[in-house]
Amino acid sequence: MSQVRKGRPTRKPSQTRKWIAAFSVFLLLTIIIATAHLWFPSGSNNVANQSYLPTQTAAFTAYVNHYLAIMKNLNSTEIKTEMAALLSPNYNQTDLFTWEHSKLTFAQDPNGWYEDPFQILNSGDGICVQWSILYVSACLALGYQSRLVVAANTSTWTFIHAWAEDYYNGKWVHVDPSDGVWNNPSRYQTWGWGTFGTQVRVYAFTDGNYQEVTSTYAPQST
Repeated sequence: MSQVRKGRPTRKPSQTRKWIAAFSVFLLLTIIIATAHLWFPSGSNNVANQSYLPTQTAAFTAYVNHYLAIMKNLNSTEIKTEMAALLSPNYNQTDLFTWEHSKLTFAQDPNGWYEDPFQILNSGDGICVQWSILYVSACLALGYQSRLVVAANTSTWTFIHAWAEDYYNGKWVHVDPSDGVWNNPSRYQTWGWGTFGTQVRVYAFTDGNYQEVTSTYAPQST
């Protein structure tokens, strides 16, 4: 009688082979994620990406904290009450252009680099920062939503220009108090500051919060 040979029994994959397979899958996923990051970086210079915030350098942190502190002061009950006493309750946001121009003159070399609205009023002059602080303070005192907007040089996080935004008809509207300009956000595109989104970024400040609004003021891509 001939012997019947038995086939070799099928072995289950060893634990080592399982780990090799798992590592191969992990390595493949890592390569895919890295490739996607190169093509679509989360820190892209696309100014339409509102979620992007720069690296939290000491200079950027100081820049943010400085303007948040100004807005905290302007939103204080004491400041709003005292400011409201100087204004007609019937003023609208553009009436405040006329009021402010009756109180201040624009000066490249102002009497003082004040950031308190009453010190600015007492000085009688100022550059864009002083005009914008006083305007926002007056708006807040009359119950309007208003915020300070600052364009910054990203290499040093120092200010380039300051203006305001008012919340009007359900959206934030550009306001440049020293020039009496309402809703013309494209006006800065030819001012020679540098490239919006890389060399220049724009932030809006409220009491306790800030938001990047660079895309509102940058040239729109076609």
